[in-house]
Amino acid sequence: MLTTTLTGYVGSAKYVHARGKTQVLNINLASNRRVGDREFTDWIAAKIWGERAEKLSTHIQKGMHLLVTGRPEARGFKKPDGTAVGELILHVSELEFLSSKSKDQEELPLESTAG
Repeated sequence: MLTTTLTGYVGSAKYVHARGKTQVLNINLASNRRVGDREFTDWIAAKIWGERAEKLSTHIQKGMHLLVTGRPEARGFKKPDGTAVGELILHVSELEFLSSKSKDQEELPLESTAG
């Protein structure tokens, strides 16, 4: 199994629980990088599945610095305007709070994630 570890800042976090479906916490993580004098922001879509999604949904907030490990998935799709785009999704199996807006958080290990 391919595993990737990423670090980034939470841009948004949205918990979704549709009746009869698996819960998911969708997190957009931002990471800045420099190329010469230019700075770029890379965005990664991280997903936490099942009961862990519900438990973590109240703890993860915009601006927090997270370290996440999991199974990467690359997806391509077309926008409504016909533009082809790609997206990197990380199905999170482990998460560590590196910092928060107010104080450092403790590590919350996750079990293997299905999905």
